Amino acid sequence: MPINKLINFYNTFDSIMKRGLIIIVVLLMAVISLNAQQADCTGFKTGTFRLLDASSPDYIITRNDSIQTETARKSVVSTDFYIHWKDDCNYELTFIKMHNRPGGLKMPDKTIKLFVKIYKVSGDTCWVETRANTSEYVSRKRMVKIKE
Repeated sequence: MPINKLINFYNTFDSIMKRGLIIIVVLLMAVISLNAQQADCTGFKTGTFRLLDASSPDYIITRNDSIQTETARKSVVSTDFYIHWKDDCNYELTFIKMHNRPGGLKMPDKTIKLFVKIYKVSGDTCWVETRANTSEYVSRKRMVKIKE
């Protein structure tokens, strides 16, 4: 009888260890995957981009380490923002100035901040989620790097 108890204990222990190992491997793979995606965002910190969205006009974005300028492709109106990177994939935009503003177009409120998260990267394309500090609405768009 004691040998049977020992065998049962061994089988139970072996089963628990296998499950634990599987859980550890899955968690490790998830952490590695998240870190790999974080590293890919760095290619989008500076350069010229085309912001694509079926429901609004295309924008050209020019970004250096501290300023982002957005220009509607079929317009002369452009807007400057301060850009503050929180980490490699998250940044804040704060309104600075609007250029060539038509008379009827209202100036944005300077207290509004846009919170942007790059949530997917594939080559020269990334997908972003944008939310203002005044709203819970989240906009999702695609951004393509067109120049370094």
